[in-house]
Amino acid sequence: MLKGLRARILAIIAVVMCLTAGVTGIAVTVVVRDWVYQDAQDAVLTAFRHDMQSFESRPTRPVPGSGGQEWATPSESLGLPSDYAVEVDGRTVQAGTVRPEDIPAEMRSELERVPSLYRFQRLSGGRVLVAHSMNRPNAADADTLVVYSVQPLGDVQQRLDRLTLVVLVAVGGSALLGILVALVVARIVIRPLGRIQSVAARVTDGDPEARLPATNVTELRDFTETFNSMLDRQSESIDVLRRQDERSRRFVGDVSHELRSPLAALVPAAEVLLEEAAALEPGDDLRRASELVAAEVDTLAGLVDDLLEMTRLDAGAAEVRSEPFELVGALREALTARGWRSVELDGAPLTVESDRRRVVAVVTNLVGNAVRHGAPPVAVTVATAPGEVVVEVRDAGPGVPECDAERVFGRFAKGQEARSRGGGGGAGLGLAIARDNARLLGGDVDYRRDGATTVFRLRLAR
Repeated sequence: MLKGLRARILAIIAVVMCLTAGVTGIAVTVVVRDWVYQDAQDAVLTAFRHDMQSFESRPTRPVPGSGGQEWATPSESLGLPSDYAVEVDGRTVQAGTVRPEDIPAEMRSELERVPSLYRFQRLSGGRVLVAHSMNRPNAADADTLVVYSVQPLGDVQQRLDRLTLVVLVAVGGSALLGILVALVVARIVIRPLGRIQSVAARVTDGDPEARLPATNVTELRDFTETFNSMLDRQSESIDVLRRQDERSRRFVGDVSHELRSPLAALVPAAEVLLEEAAALEPGDDLRRASELVAAEVDTLAGLVDDLLEMTRLDAGAAEVRSEPFELVGALREALTARGWRSVELDGAPLTVESDRRRVVAVVTNLVGNAVRHGAPPVAVTVATAPGEVVVEVRDAGPGVPECDAERVFGRFAKGQEARSRGGGGGAGLGLAIARDNARLLGGDVDYRRDGATTVFRLRLAR
């Protein structure tokens, strides 16, 4: 999900902002929470101190009929709020609203032992226990008097809830701010990459003038200069290779054209030699020499034709003349004209619209390759597939070694050592020209092994 650079930048900045805001919010919450509780406790303790100071400053009030400074009941003589708990010399004289279990034993013992002591204890439910011990108070005839009070901590919970809401809003706002910042940063970072991608696409499409625009950013300026220098060197290398390729094609075309004139004279001369040699004895040296000359002249003529065809294909000067024709009949005529009567042709009459000469040339190249380098029987099968016509050329030869399977359609590629059975070899251009012609017609040629059979397949669009 985070494969894109933009998504990663957005995620990283947003997470960092949220974590920072969250950690800061938690820290602030902890500190402010202590402040809130401390403030509420101080308010309760201040009010309690005021009550205690008022209580301690009151003079002793005698009770009528007591004969001295005595007090009958707390409500009559102490004058403390009814919710306060009062213990005099360890005896509870006013229970108030304080539950005994709310008073820790350690606090009670310390208050009874130490005079003029204030203590507080935070309780559950947002309450706090405050207490004060007095030694021989004026308001009572006693050695010790301890007052306890449980008071709520005001609106502490409401203040904490508001604080939590503020922290959550801050975290959410930080996340939104982080996304906005990430969008800006991603735009700044991604924009140069987009320019690089655009220039690379133009270079891929063959635009020799595609270059990155200049920039003031130091890192991008260095990259831009390096990238443009690379494109300059690449253009120079491509120009050199293009000129070399043009010279090579021109040389091949010129040589082929120059060879056509002497070949035009050699071919009939070789035919005459063959006719004359037919009258000689089979083992005669002159007959063998005549047959060899005639075979090599035919090979040379085929090579010159292949070189001319290859030159036209490379130069883009090959013309495709598409017209409807009956494929099986055309292939049968071509096989018969070349004397390949042993080659089986299987297929129902089928009309296709393509360049008849090139289709026949592709199939005869494949058949000639099977006849020269494969093993009989050689069979040609014509069939139809969805949207295309398939012509398969099969032979019983051992096929092409796996190490040569990828380059079998390369120019001047030879595999006689793997497929030859003693016949004459070619220049290694037949399969390359066959594939080039097939692709020129919108199809392709491929190779595979089918059990013990070697199969070359031509696929053409219907």
